Amino acid sequence: MKFEVEEVSTTRRKLAIEIPAERVSSEFERAFRDVARRATIRGFRPGKAPRGVIERQFGEEIRNEVLSSLVREGFSSAIEESKIEMVSQPELELGDFDPKAALQFSATVDILPPMSDVDTTGFTVTRPRVAITDEDVDKVLEQLRLRHGELVPVEGRSELARGDFATIAIAAESDGAPVEGLQVESATVEVAGGQLPAVIDERLALARVGETFTVEGPPPDGAPPELEGKQVKYTVTVSAIQERRLPVLDDEFAKDHGDCETLAELRTRIHEQLEREGNRRADLVARESLIDELVKRNPIDLPETFVSRRIDGLLREFLMELAGRGLQLNGPEHETEARDKLRPRAEREVRRDLLLDAIARQLDVRVTDEQLAEQIGQIVASGGRHAERLREHYAHDHARDALRAEMTRGQTLEQLVAGADVREVDARAAAPEKE
Repeated sequence: MKFEVEEVSTTRRKLAIEIPAERVSSEFERAFRDVARRATIRGFRPGKAPRGVIERQFGEEIRNEVLSSLVREGFSSAIEESKIEMVSQPELELGDFDPKAALQFSATVDILPPMSDVDTTGFTVTRPRVAITDEDVDKVLEQLRLRHGELVPVEGRSELARGDFATIAIAAESDGAPVEGLQVESATVEVAGGQLPAVIDERLALARVGETFTVEGPPPDGAPPELEGKQVKYTVTVSAIQERRLPVLDDEFAKDHGDCETLAELRTRIHEQLEREGNRRADLVARESLIDELVKRNPIDLPETFVSRRIDGLLREFLMELAGRGLQLNGPEHETEARDKLRPRAEREVRRDLLLDAIARQLDVRVTDEQLAEQIGQIVASGGRHAERLREHYAHDHARDALRAEMTRGQTLEQLVAGADVREVDARAAAPEKE
């Protein structure tokens, strides 16, 4: 067997492979004898059918089997001899197949880009300054009050006002036909609370209990695609009015809803929680700041296979997010547009991972089996009803290897941040730019 390696780019190699005619012929004969021995052909005893009959009936099957076998054999030998560390499945180009002639084909594969030692010194990263105020604590307490408020009927008043809660029914139609997805038999909503289309919200604040009114406006977000560009006619009937009664913020509230003995203790606990969450977000910004600098310092070519695979993953996440909001992409052209928009993010993430992997090898960062097992245990424990499925998933080597790689990158990044010059700045100045 002969082969030549062509450097298509820093991350792609093309192998031109030739298998000699003698090997092709011998493999073809082996396959023919194997089929002749086991084939069942009417009118002939097993193994006694003439060659011509076997070739007419099984010729295509034999050719495909031989071609597949020789390509696998030739490709594996070429990869082993060339010592190419491929990171993708081969893209094959097959020539004409003649059982009596040499077989020529090519295989193009992606490889990792050449990387020298990465300079891990001299990083300057920004981290948002965490400062929790009494006003921040007050906001959380007010949200807690709202969650535990109760709705009570309004006495002595039938006019609605902003902040009230109205029980309503909505009939929706467009071009004289009902729009099923926008019909509401009965619902209690906050007046002018932003839960309804704007045209209903504005008019509802002027309505009375027992009144029915009609307004027209554009379809809301998430409406069926066929309503695009049309007007929707809403007929709204108000049947009741309520107001929210909030509990008093005192020690009893802290006992009932905060698992604390006093309101002061609850305020302290909320302050500590906000501080922990603020530090978590600030650390994330600092890590992203260092990654930005790392990627900027070390431009490397990327295997297209890695980028495409990452785009696939990001697209799946995007489609799941859309589905959660009742939306979907309309046609292949929108998917292509989404892929184009996701490419810069995918390239950055692939470049980040390749660099962190290289630095991990350079610094000999290792995740022990004990650390891996502990992390898997935490994932399974927090999996809820999916715990058993997660346990089965991480029983496979490929899943454990992927998690170990992710943990190794995380530890490597933590080492880089620990050795960097971290400068605390105003939160707005440290916020990463959105892509």
